[in-house]
This record gives sequence, C-alpha cells and structure tokens, in this order.
Amino acid sequence: MQRRTLIAVTGAAIVGSVFGRVTAAAAATGWQQRWAPEASVDGLSAFEGVEDDRANSHPAGQPHIFVQNNNFRFNMHTVDRDSMTDRQRQEVKGMHAQGADLVVANGETWRWTYAMYIPGSLKATTTFTHIMQMKMPGDGSLPILTTSLQRVGTVPKIQLHSFNDDVIVGRADLAPLQNKWIDVEFEMTVGDGAKGAVRWALHDGATPVIDVSRSGLDTFLGDRVRPKWGIYRSLGDTSGSLQDTYLLLTRMRAYKATTVAPVRYEAENASRSGGTVDSNHAGFTGTGFVNTENATGAWVQWTVNAPAAGPATLTFRHANGTTANRPMSLTVNGTAVAPALAFNPTGDWTAWADVPYTADLNAGTNTVRLTATTANGGPNLDRLDVVATAA
Repeated sequence: MQRRTLIAVTGAAIVGSVFGRVTAAAAATGWQQRWAPEASVDGLSAFEGVEDDRANSHPAGQPHIFVQNNNFRFNMHTVDRDSMTDRQRQEVKGMHAQGADLVVANGETWRWTYAMYIPGSLKATTTFTHIMQMKMPGDGSLPILTTSLQRVGTVPKIQLHSFNDDVIVGRADLAPLQNKWIDVEFEMTVGDGAKGAVRWALHDGATPVIDVSRSGLDTFLGDRVRPKWGIYRSLGDTSGSLQDTYLLLTRMRAYKATTVAPVRYEAENASRSGGTVDSNHAGFTGTGFVNTENATGAWVQWTVNAPAAGPATLTFRHANGTTANRPMSLTVNGTAVAPALAFNPTGDWTAWADVPYTADLNAGTNTVRLTATTANGGPNLDRLDVVATAA
C-alpha cells in the first residue's frame, strides 16, 4: 500500500469546486489519494485499530473481522455482546498507511469511496444499526455522522444522519440494495459550528441511487475525526430483525482535498466535428476559441492525461451571447456522464464563464467530449481545465 502524493501542475487556475459550490480562486481543488488498502495484501493492518469482540463474549465466533478473498468481512452473531451489553459491535477504526495513522483534522475536506455488500440478513432495525461512523477518538463521545440501516415506519431504509444537528442528510430504500455490491462515495468537510458539509452518494452499478449534499453542519467535536466501519447495533430492536449476519467491504480509498493548479487544454487544439477556430471575441486564452457549429451532434473532444485513476474536476470555459441555454452532452471515455450539461447565457460573446463537473478518469489517456444536443449547437468554447487525482 503506497501513500500517494499530489503533483502540482502549471497553468493559471480558474475555479475551485467542492460539493458543487463554485468560487473564483487562484487554484482549483484536487484530490490527493492518501489511503488505498487491498485486503488480500494489507489485511487488518490497513486500519488504526480493530474492535473484534472486545468484551470476549463469543470466543467460538472469533475472529469476527477478517479478510475473505480481497474483501474485509464483518461477522455478527445474535449472541455477540459489546462491553455495554445492550448492544453489539464489530468494527474497524481509522486508517493506517506507511507506518502511521492518518489524521482527519478540523478544516479539512476528505472523500472516501468503497464498495459494500449488505446481505438480506443484515436488516434495518427500529433502534440503531450503524455500518459506518465518523467519530472523535475516545470513549463516551457521540458519533458525528452515521450511515445506518433504520426502519422508517415499516419500511427499511439506509440513511446518513448528522448527529450534532440531528439532521437526516438523505435516505433510500434498503431492500433494492441488498444482496449485491453497491458503490459508496462520501465527502466530508470537517468544521465546527455550521462550517461543516457532507456529500453522500450510492450507485447500483451505473445507476445512481442517491446523491445528496448538505452544508451548514457541525462536523467537529474536538481532537480529530476518525472513520469507523463494520456493524454496531442495538439489541433493543422491536421488529424481530436481528439475525446472524455479515457485511463485506472492498476497494476502500480515501482522498484529501488539496489546492493545486489545473492542467489546461485549449479548445482550439482539440478535435472537433464542425465549427471553426476564431479569435474575434476578446477575453479568450491561448490562440483562439472554438465557435461550435449550430447543429445537433456538433462536438469538441479533448485528450486528457491523468496520473492515477480517480475523480477529477473538469472545468469548461465558455461564452454564450444568446438568451438561451446551449446544453451539451458530456462523455468521458465514451460513457455519457452528464447528458445535458448546461451552458447558460453569459450576457455577451466577450463574457466568459466556467462550468465545472466532477467525473472519474482512468490512469493515463482519457477522452472528454462535449456534444451539442440541440439545433443551436453549443457555446463558444475556450478551454478545459483539469484537476485530477495524482499518482
């Protein structure tokens, strides 16, 4: 397991984008991969600590937390008891890389991605069943955030709960997500008072299940923030949902947001279908801009290099002197990621604006294409700035 470092690249920066908020800045926000354990290689040493039957309540079931193939597996039996006997806990805590525990500090923004397998036997309950927690280290403190399996009335749900604010950031039906691998994205800005923010997204293969963001949250208690994964549930359930069960996690990654200048790709150097390279409207960079053809299907395509696979911020600079939106479909490596990305009016052909979008890139060469979706074609396109995960 290698800790990744961020490569700063040359070029004036235009836009920073975190959780969809866009602000002018001297640099953009990129993601530095800090943690990328492989269960079959790193084992449980990928974590700061392991809480496996810490009350020694069920020796015959130990270990409850172990590596299975390239997955981290968490077993829970109905006879298991935590040191507080009204609940059960089989969890790992924190992240460990290159001989050190990783610290998530106040004021920082992090992103975690992983895949989880929730079997039908791991059910939502009437009390609490947490499968992820963000906490301050130490005994006795309440969680900051939890991903929980919770019954809402009679309906099993999966939800993200902000404890300090007592806010449900989002929830989705649990049943369609069980007995299959589900991809998780979780972003957190650590902030005291109302300075925190979160984003939570679940995907069933290529199908989005939920993608919600919330700012103005209290996401800091003190010291630092530490993630926990596993099964932590109350025995007070009244729905008869407690069974012997398990949870699988794999492809766990953590990225820290870091300010870095983007790599710039001028539109006049891109491939295109139709349109012309012009220089008659001031304010462009490079040697000109692409005046896209006024036709459905007109496109501009850049070849983009990424040092590592992962999320990247793509920022398109455009001018639209008309009074109507000129949407374009955004495809990355041939897959449509935004079928109607808006390029709204900018007030004049000399007024340029930025449209950011976060998409996953492969390590190495990628193709990024914008295709006009209406007969009006696209806007004038000046450039693409890219801030990608670094190797």
